[in-house]
Amino acid sequence: QKLIPTSRHNMKSRLSSSQSPNDDDTVPAVYPLSRKKLVLIEEAKKLNTPKSSYSSVGWSNRLGSVLTPAAVPGVYTADRPFYWNKIDVGCRMTVIKQQNGELIVHSPIGIDPPLIRSLEELGEVTHVISPNYEHVKYAHQWAEQYPNAKIWGCPGLMERETNVRWTGEVPFGARPPGFNGGNQSISDDKHKDIWDWEEFQPLHIDTEVNPFTGKSFFNEVIYYHTASKTLLMTDLFWNYPSSDGTTNGQISVDDEEDFGPWELAPSVGKIPFGSTAWKFGMDKIFYPFYMNLMLKSDKRQTFNEIARFITCGGDWEVETIIPAHGDIVRGKNVCREVLEKHFNVQCSLPSVDAHFTSPSVLAWLKKMALSYKLERGEDFLEVISREAGISVNEGDENDLMQLATLCASSPLAIASHDFLRADEAIYIYGNQAFLDGFGYEWDEFVELPSSKCVETDTEVEERQKLLDNIKDAAMSKTQSNEVDRYDNLVRVRKDGKKILLKGVHLWNVWDISENLDDNARAKVESGAIKPIGQAVWISNVEYLD
Repeated sequence: QKLIPTSRHNMKSRLSSSQSPNDDDTVPAVYPLSRKKLVLIEEAKKLNTPKSSYSSVGWSNRLGSVLTPAAVPGVYTADRPFYWNKIDVGCRMTVIKQQNGELIVHSPIGIDPPLIRSLEELGEVTHVISPNYEHVKYAHQWAEQYPNAKIWGCPGLMERETNVRWTGEVPFGARPPGFNGGNQSISDDKHKDIWDWEEFQPLHIDTEVNPFTGKSFFNEVIYYHTASKTLLMTDLFWNYPSSDGTTNGQISVDDEEDFGPWELAPSVGKIPFGSTAWKFGMDKIFYPFYMNLMLKSDKRQTFNEIARFITCGGDWEVETIIPAHGDIVRGKNVCREVLEKHFNVQCSLPSVDAHFTSPSVLAWLKKMALSYKLERGEDFLEVISREAGISVNEGDENDLMQLATLCASSPLAIASHDFLRADEAIYIYGNQAFLDGFGYEWDEFVELPSSKCVETDTEVEERQKLLDNIKDAAMSKTQSNEVDRYDNLVRVRKDGKKILLKGVHLWNVWDISENLDDNARAKVESGAIKPIGQAVWISNVEYLD
């Protein structure tokens, strides 16, 4: 049934130009006023929804308002309690005012007259989006209240929710224009009425699976508003507050861009126990479950690419994160740090010790990388960045320095020995993870016979036989079989303690220093190019003693 908005005679009077939506006019010293904050406060005054004008104040509606300005230009949120088994888990709807003045409603909540009235003052509701399988409860209300609005769902939602007057779905695998393989335009009849994708960009998270059913659980589409640089996520990301109720008190960052407790998002005191317990469950139980078990095994690389695209800037330079659950995050640097932590992505490479980037090390790493490409058919930089969950700068003219920095700082243990300086193999390279795992300093390690990593003469002989077989086999099938055997190996540290190596990848280093050509493999097989060393990367090093 269509609702008729009530009058606002019972609402508090409009804020004066000097009045704050917060009872306490004092702004915390660590969150200096910015122009953006002032603009948002002025927008709140225009909405005429001061503190507690709609509902009581709580963590899931810190201002107690119908709508709250969230980002500029043209982004507003409707924050509400949402109860699951009597536990308030919070929910947030977002309203985007497009450049043409029309409104997009994202993740619709329950409709009531005050909300209808507030939206009428902003503009005409033309699009309503249910972004995943879970945030669809109120879609039918909006379809009835706004018969001329286009009602959109995530892929597959029309079949699941047949009681809703759907206009259509976001296409499966939708990517924004700036993403590799992104949908540059939508021109088919099924999507002719969709909004401007350049202005409000969708990205379908098509990498997820419910391990119990084999089907998608959320099937979420996330969105980026280009004008305000705002990222909208429903269940892919959440940001529940800490138990003391401080706005974004759970975010540990040195940067002061985020407003923290401020006029439009004040601290609200202690969070109810149920909501605190829910946060614990989401952070400590569901998060690892999702990241480890709800990503399709053949889609993990795609997920990592999506995570880097979301996190590391470029076409999506996120300055505000609006989650459906928990506090809004503001500030470019803060947003990046929060997303890096959530998606386990590292956008910028750290500084490393000079010996990891010396000319001789760079030259050897180049041979390692070319040899890996020769034998395995994969780009070594891409493999290491993917396995370590670290973003690389595509097309960087200084890829070799990037490779050296990435290898040095990688959590993967990477090492190499050569056959050039003595009758036996001598270590020539070990990254920090390898040095730490085996207990050596750089200067002593790069003069160490690699046979010192095993303990008994028998182990030395077995290891040498294995390495010789790999060297002689070159790129034959025999080599792959030997590589499979080179796993779960017990080795010894400098201090005599034993360690277990898991996920070992071994290859030969060939005497090549230029880009590979079509004759490289033939030269290797003919013996024209000789192996001058071997290299390894190891997924995990565990202590046994």
